[in-house]
Amino acid sequence: MFTTRDDSWVVLQTCPDPLAAQVLAGRLQADGIPAQVRTFGPIPGLEQNVEVQVPGPWLERARQSLQAERPSEEELTALALGSVAGAPGPDETG
Repeated sequence: MFTTRDDSWVVLQTCPDPLAAQVLAGRLQADGIPAQVRTFGPIPGLEQNVEVQVPGPWLERARQSLQAERPSEEELTALALGSVAGAPGPDETG
């Protein structure tokens, strides 16, 4: 679990269901940002308007993380294979 100097958690985003909130929180945590999911509802599994919260001091970083453009699958594959768009491949060099 993440620890912070400020224990106040603030709402970053409200999601329509717990699964969407868990995915969002997982994405933030993968970026090194503390995040937690807070559900509200009388019956587990039927929650609506699930909150994703971050510590107050992390709010701006979390917003920036969500706005950052993610690389496409093609870009990730090219990076993994060490190829760059426009560069000659191993069969194209003289």
